[in-house]
Amino acid sequence: MVPRVEDQAGYLWIEAGERREGVIADVAPIVAYTHRTYAFAVPTSIEATLKLGQRVTVPLGRRGRAVPGFVVGIDRGVWDSTLRPIESVIDQDSFLNPELIALGREIAAHYTCPLGKTLKAITPEAVRRQCGLKKVRYAALARPVAEILAEGRRLSAPRRALLERLAEAEGLVRADRLLSDTGATPAVLRAMAAQGWVAWTVGQEADEEEATPVPPVPDFELNAEQGAALDAVRRSLETGTFSTTLLFGVSGSGKTEVYIHAIRRVVAAGRQAILLVPEIVLTTQIVQRLAARLPDVAVTHSGLTDAQRAGLWRQAAAGAKKVIIGTRSAVFAPCPDLGLICVDEEQETSYKNLQAPRFHVRDVAIMRARLRGIPAVLGSATPSLESWYHSGRRPDWQRVILRHRVQSLPLPTVHVVDMRDEHAELKSAVILSRTMERFLGETLQRREQALILMNRRGFARRVHCPACRARLECPRCAVALVAYASGELRCHYCRWRGPLPNVCPNPSCGEPLVKLGLGTQRIEEVLLQRFPGVRLQRVDSDTMRHRSHYQRIVDDFEARRVDLLVGTQMIAKGLDFPHVSFVGVVDADPPALAGDFRAEERLFQLITQVAGRAGRADASGRVVVQTTMPELAALRCALRHDYESFAEAETAMRRKVGLPPFRRIARLVLAHRREGTARQEAEALAERVQEAARVLGLAGADVLGPSPCPLARLRGKYRYDLLVRTANASGLRLLMGHLQASRALRTRAESTLIDVDPVSLT
Repeated sequence: MVPRVEDQAGYLWIEAGERREGVIADVAPIVAYTHRTYAFAVPTSIEATLKLGQRVTVPLGRRGRAVPGFVVGIDRGVWDSTLRPIESVIDQDSFLNPELIALGREIAAHYTCPLGKTLKAITPEAVRRQCGLKKVRYAALARPVAEILAEGRRLSAPRRALLERLAEAEGLVRADRLLSDTGATPAVLRAMAAQGWVAWTVGQEADEEEATPVPPVPDFELNAEQGAALDAVRRSLETGTFSTTLLFGVSGSGKTEVYIHAIRRVVAAGRQAILLVPEIVLTTQIVQRLAARLPDVAVTHSGLTDAQRAGLWRQAAAGAKKVIIGTRSAVFAPCPDLGLICVDEEQETSYKNLQAPRFHVRDVAIMRARLRGIPAVLGSATPSLESWYHSGRRPDWQRVILRHRVQSLPLPTVHVVDMRDEHAELKSAVILSRTMERFLGETLQRREQALILMNRRGFARRVHCPACRARLECPRCAVALVAYASGELRCHYCRWRGPLPNVCPNPSCGEPLVKLGLGTQRIEEVLLQRFPGVRLQRVDSDTMRHRSHYQRIVDDFEARRVDLLVGTQMIAKGLDFPHVSFVGVVDADPPALAGDFRAEERLFQLITQVAGRAGRADASGRVVVQTTMPELAALRCALRHDYESFAEAETAMRRKVGLPPFRRIARLVLAHRREGTARQEAEALAERVQEAARVLGLAGADVLGPSPCPLARLRGKYRYDLLVRTANASGLRLLMGHLQASRALRTRAESTLIDVDPVSLT
């Protein structure tokens, strides 16, 4: 006989081999070491209340350790062996509908992540903790008013007012509102409850927030190209079928207007829409304008309090919010009647989640649209090559092109400065070329505005000793430390900080150090020296620590209280200012970490995006790009605003070497404090992957590596990686699923990172 198990229903006796029948729950435990789901018996005490998506506590493993998990299936069945029961219910409500559970299964399978951890990522922690709900006391009449009056007691004015108000309500009334309406004191209400005239009850309500009024923005008529784009989306909406539309348009072509009109059609039909933006802090303007022109908008981002985030989730689930605008987590908004998903700037790497599950929001949006049978719209002036390729070949994709700016505004004129010539002519290091200085000076004299892009933070990118040729490196990472104007050294990877020495710390050297490379602080200093009195603001992650900081800069720039913005890629995206007529790019060379096959694609995107900020109204635009590599194909195409030529050349190169979009890849990164262990485990893992590909008979599957990562040591650990390649997505999912099920991905490394469809190889 199997030992008895005590549960909420009492004692559950299970005889060995005894045939039993009851409710069985399929549970996905929230643990990292298993990808399975497990069946558990549902105690009779919770059969009627258990829901899909609820969190429960279940015994797992031989020792029956209690772990949390999500209920992903409920059914009545028969079993003839010991079936452990659910121990307890964590949440009284479910925060996951069947659609989100199905989406979680897709994400877990595609990105090789346990389903329990995936569902945990889908549901915000603030929602699970029921933030924003407060206990509220309600009052109601315990006896009819006629009975109370029949007792012949004298009623004071407050008591009479309370009775009349409760009689009018004919039900529960919030106690605080009851007292506010009648002017009575809490003591009077408590006394009436003690006499049995009033009954109390306690409930939960969400905190009420006042809506922030937004000034109305006028509607704009669509031009011919925008109208054609909207028609393409409308056809998908009317047929009620899944499709993916790539909305490719040059900067300033009015893609946002297409989103707005499409979303309005969906809302007018009584449905909901989700609009995803890469970073709220970088898209302040678009969010404000959308919120002003769309009904029942909820904006979700990392700057919200837990109570606000949980409140928006509940409002979306109730259908009270028709339009959800947000970053990565907004793709999981529990909209019960979702009709459209739009992804703005779909190429942005910030859409990639950096923790397991390492999903890409664009791809999850497409997964959800497919499961729901609705259209997905991807918008970009510089689409990812994968989206561009698929939109020209897959039957469920379509490509719509906006070739012209609204109102036929011309694209800015671009000037390229080869800094090698500039250095040779002036026989010294040059930070701002003569061309950039001249055009910037003319812009400021005309009282127009300008942007200067320097895509690196700090004062100097590295500190070097010319005598012993040593550079100051992070003690925990194999990267150069960045010098700051404050006299501090920082590592931008592990956030190590230390003082900046004046001389080489090598005891046998002691020579003065030299600062090399540029950062935003250095550019800011130079500009203030060259243009005294200019109203300048620096915009990077060192100065913009909160969304409110960026909002203040945007407001000041829009009100023309600032003439010049200097910053990183934060100023390259999402800004639309009519008085910006000049954009300068100080260093247009690709990053030093060139081990990433997407480096030139990212360079093209950045230059095109920042150039598109100029000349968006009556003022004609000029762009000056400084580089030491003007021959780069990505740079040449970006300067001509010629995405299609760049895409053609880049896809031809990737076809030859077998990289996305022609092959699917997964990156496996092993890290250990001992380099030898990391290397040996990576080599052993590569052999197991190759063997699994042979067993499965996957033609075209192979492994590149292992080799040291471009960032070979990070946070005190040595890192080796290998790339798993397959011919298509289904082959990659099959191979990774087999490796996971056979435990082939388990290693002796201190950490093993699995990144399917990586956007960075550093």
